[in-house]
Order: sequence, then structure tokens, then C-alpha cells
Amino acid sequence: MSAEWGSLPLLSLRCVLDHLSTEDALAALSTCRHWRSAILLYEGKKELLKLNVKTLERNLFVTRLFKKYTRKLHIIIDSDNKDLENFMNFVLPQFFDTQNLQELVFIGPVYLQQKNIISASKINRIITESLMFKNSHCLQRFSLLGSIMAPVKNENDRYTHKYVEYYSRPLTFSTVSPFDTVFSRCNAGLMAFSSLRQLIFDFDLMSTPTLQTLSQMGHITDLTLNIGQKRPVNLPLVDWNYANRSLRVTLIVITVPHCMMNMVIEEVFIEGLPLFSLKVLFCETLHVGILQRVVLMYKETIREFVWIDSPGNTVDVCGRIIKHHREPTEFTMSNVNPIILLCWQCTQLKRLVIHGYWVWQYDLLGIVRLRRSLQDLEISAIYDRQSRFTTATRSDHMVRVLATDSQKILDPEYIQQVNSYTEFEWTPALWERLHPALRPRATLAHRIDYVLRESLRPAVRTF
Repeated sequence: MSAEWGSLPLLSLRCVLDHLSTEDALAALSTCRHWRSAILLYEGKKELLKLNVKTLERNLFVTRLFKKYTRKLHIIIDSDNKDLENFMNFVLPQFFDTQNLQELVFIGPVYLQQKNIISASKINRIITESLMFKNSHCLQRFSLLGSIMAPVKNENDRYTHKYVEYYSRPLTFSTVSPFDTVFSRCNAGLMAFSSLRQLIFDFDLMSTPTLQTLSQMGHITDLTLNIGQKRPVNLPLVDWNYANRSLRVTLIVITVPHCMMNMVIEEVFIEGLPLFSLKVLFCETLHVGILQRVVLMYKETIREFVWIDSPGNTVDVCGRIIKHHREPTEFTMSNVNPIILLCWQCTQLKRLVIHGYWVWQYDLLGIVRLRRSLQDLEISAIYDRQSRFTTATRSDHMVRVLATDSQKILDPEYIQQVNSYTEFEWTPALWERLHPALRPRATLAHRIDYVLRESLRPAVRTF
């Protein structure tokens, strides 16, 4: 490097770095010692920052570079409590320098490993709530996945960090109770004018006192609760009469075994729940009891219904039929595809997603006729002959997709008939350009989504 570039003033060098991409700026900082000194002034712009707890030195370096302009912070807890404590004490307080933190997410080890009996990680309550209070004007989403707020043992812990001490002065933690699983109720009033809109956490953290705390924060409109990721599954009873009128609840049921579905129905799908969206993922069976409960209790509120299962690997062809055993005294729907009845009764339904189950083409036609308000429809397996699965003697028996199954391209006349009941129509030129494997699903959507999220790709491939 020439002497002129090597002696470039740090302030000028910092201005140059601001015009480079993140990769180019980091490469430039590795040029020489003088340029590396610019790291003290360089403030890179990186909207999403993902930090792994166990890499403390890397976290300190990356945080120093990007803390000011970070908008979304995802903290992945992939180590023991000692590493988490070091992260909370040395890394997280640096984010008090952020200007507009919009999203704060903690992801515990139960969401990262195959073992679902791992205990939840404990987050430092004083530092976390102080950081949220500091960004109350811009923070929009807060998530606790596989983690909980730790109790406050000593309120003097706030004085170990100057930033925490400054921003936690209005807060109090002396009266925090065991029911304050997400927020401290004594500090809820200070968040009255917060921009926070969405909360995501595990259902076992939910309780009536927690709901009362959230009701004091009327600006929260979206609440997402995950069920089944932990073992054993804890389903606390909640009195939803304390919920705000504007609250919309999304339930995500993950890998819950069939033997526990009835317990979930009786203890979760109860009166007063403002159910806005229901997503059931990888439960290996389409439980008709859940559809019945949704139709009975939430047909006026539900807007989204998603049921996704990966293709089955069984060699027993008869095992693909999902049979529903009902008690004689139990309320039963007619001998009709339960998805059709869902679309008939749920008048506000906007999005319907079914992956992992075969749907007869005329059942699909019935869906779009009954619910023209659908804005997003995704169904990945459609068959044309009603007699294809002869073991399904009743029309309400859902048929699983197997990994060895194949699907034929649907008749163009039928596709045109379906399009006549939707707001979206295919032109001949666009139809010819579309890959044949994608045609069945694409023609049935108002809004085209070829691929779901990365985490769901293995389960939703088109057959």
C-alpha cells in the first residue's frame, strides 16, 4: 500500500467505508493496521443481525460494527447458562446504542435441537426490559421462543452497566411476581405509548395474569402462541375475557402427537379465544376434531387456516387413509370433506393452505365456490378420479400423500372452470411458460407463492 493511502486520516477513511457494501468494508478493514483502526469509527448498516451466544468474541466484534443501525436482532441460545450470562452482561448492553431497533427475538435450545425435553433458557429481565423500554418508540415485535424471563434476584444488578442504569431508572423490579412470564406488570403502564404490536412466545408462558398484563398494553394487536415444541406439553387455562377487543391470536401447533390432540382441543380451543389464525405443522394426521371446534366456535373470527404435513414413508397403502373415530354422542359433521365445511362456515376466511394430503378436484371446486373471499389458496396434491383411492369409502376421510406418489396434470378445461370462480386468471402464454410440475398449485392461487419459508421446504414439494 502506498504511503498516501496508508496515512489517510481516520475520519476520511470512515466516510469512504460508509459508501461500501458490508463485505467490501470488512475486506478493506483487513488491509493494514491503520485501516483496521477505522473500526473504532466505522458503523456498518446491517438490518438483520443474528448472534450465537457461544461465540462471545465474534459477537463483541460484530456488535461493535453494526450495533447502531441494527433493526432486527435475533439471539440464538446455543450454549450453556454461563455463555448466556456472559452474552447478557457484555454484548446485549451495547445495543442500547441502537437508534431504531424494531425486532428482538430470543431462540432457545429446544427450537435448535432434536431433544424437546430441554429446559427453557432464562433471559436477564432487567437488561431485556430496559432495552425494550429504551426502544419503545420503534420496537414492533418481541419473541421468546424456548426461553423465559428470569426472576430478579437483586435489583442492584442494573447498576453494573451505565446504559442499563440510565434507561431503567423509571422501571421497577422489586414487585415482579412468578406470573410475570413475559413482562413485569408493574412496568406495563410505562409501555402505554409503545409501538410494540406483535408478541410471540410458547403457550406454556400464557396465563390469565399474563393476559391481564397484556391488556394494559392496548397497542399489542397480534399474539402468536406456539404449542407442542416442548415436552411435556403444558396447557395452562386462560380466561380470554380479559383480552383486548383488538387482540388477534395465532395458534401454531407443532409436532403434537395424535393421542394429545383431544387434550389440546379441550384446554386450548375454549370460549372467548379471539382466534385469528391456526397453523398445524407436522402432526402426521389431519384431526377432524380441530376443524369441528374451529367451525363451532371461531367461524366469525378466523382468517387463516394452515395444515402442513410432510409426505408419509409408509409402504402400507391402506395406511394413507386418515379415519376419524367418533363417539356416538359426539357432535358430528355430515359425511362431507371437512375442509369444504370449514370454507362454508368460516365466512371471513382469507387464506387456506393444505400440504401433505390429497384433495379431489371437485372438492377443490367446491372450496372456491363456497369461499370466494379467499385471497391465498395453496394445495399441492390434487387428483382427478374419485375412485383413485378406493379404500376411502367415506368422503370425509382425508388421504395422506406418500413420498412415492405422483400427480398427473389436471385437465385444462377443469382449470378454466376453477379460474372462473377466482379473481386470478391465466393467459395462454403464461400457462405455456409455467413448469408442468407447478401448474396444479399455481392455477389455484389468487396470489402465487411457489415456495413457503425455508424451514418448510422439505414438506411442501409439489407432487
